[in-house]
Amino acid sequence: MNIIRAPQINANEEEMEVVEVRVSEGEHVRSGEILCTLESTKATVDLEAPHTGYVRKLRIQEGDRICVGDPICAVTQSLDEEVELEPSRSPSTLNGGSRATRRAAALIEEYGVDASQVEHEGIITEYAVLRHLGKAEVDLRAPSDRPAPSPIEVGDDTSHAVVIYGAGGHARVVIDMIREGRRDLRIVGIVDDADNGPDEVMGIPIVGDAGRLSELRERGIELAALGIGAVTHNALRAELFDRLRSRGFRIPNLIHPRATVEPSVTMGRGNQIFAGATVSSNVHLGDNVIVNSNAVVSHDCRIEDHVHLTPGSLLAGAVEVGPRSVIGMGSTVYLGVEVGADVVVANGNHILSDVGDEEVIRR
Repeated sequence: MNIIRAPQINANEEEMEVVEVRVSEGEHVRSGEILCTLESTKATVDLEAPHTGYVRKLRIQEGDRICVGDPICAVTQSLDEEVELEPSRSPSTLNGGSRATRRAAALIEEYGVDASQVEHEGIITEYAVLRHLGKAEVDLRAPSDRPAPSPIEVGDDTSHAVVIYGAGGHARVVIDMIREGRRDLRIVGIVDDADNGPDEVMGIPIVGDAGRLSELRERGIELAALGIGAVTHNALRAELFDRLRSRGFRIPNLIHPRATVEPSVTMGRGNQIFAGATVSSNVHLGDNVIVNSNAVVSHDCRIEDHVHLTPGSLLAGAVEVGPRSVIGMGSTVYLGVEVGADVVVANGNHILSDVGDEEVIRR
């Protein structure tokens, strides 16, 4: 038995509409036969039967709105096979009738956002809300969760002082990269929006949340580093980078001394190249790119802003990767392939042909 579920069509949307149903309950279908057509705000896909069998427990009809991962039906080898499907989730409807993905609705509730003021097309997405919050200069945290301010020891010389935004595992790597590769810099503290977080990370104090960024800038701190990797939430990492820039911070490139970066490489700002990574000849990196541990970027690649090449990923020559895309661990991208914007390639895939914007590539 195979349970057929609603796929992820767009990287930042959790809901879609059923525009056509081509099968009925109990119908016999062949492998590759189209079961239904689903539509998001930017793409339409035909969902195929994974193997030959009978359609069972068909849940959908034309005009339904369903969520990513919802069971659509099962395909069984016989009509006698017992089938149980878990309940579907309900799409989110906001006051006033606007529709939003579940993550977008949660952000709207948490930060008290007026949904009518969020710029969007069709369904309000998480990314649309994050962009709205960034433009509105709203801290990415509910007021009740913000800790009391603590003193910040800036010192008299702020020319080489740097603050880190984020206190998770990625921040630990950033701290080591600064300590090993940029010994001219002095880390004065970490700002972090997490509730009930630690008091310090690797000896660096947590000095408060994002609400203190303006204070730090006013006290002469010009440099900041982003300590958030956000593999599953790359749009947030892009927004936080833009927030630091809008507050007037300069974001230096950080290159671990055990990384290999050829002299012909060009790059923007805020890139992080981890230990063991290789960035080869004539590569261009945009802004805020992460080339994680043991990732390989071969000659003549072009990597756009906010891309995350996760540990062990391998890009052959002349590959192009669009903004905010994520290449999963151990994945390879063949020579000359173009990967679009907001793409997620899951771990261990081998990409042999071009990938369109907002696609999610699973095994």
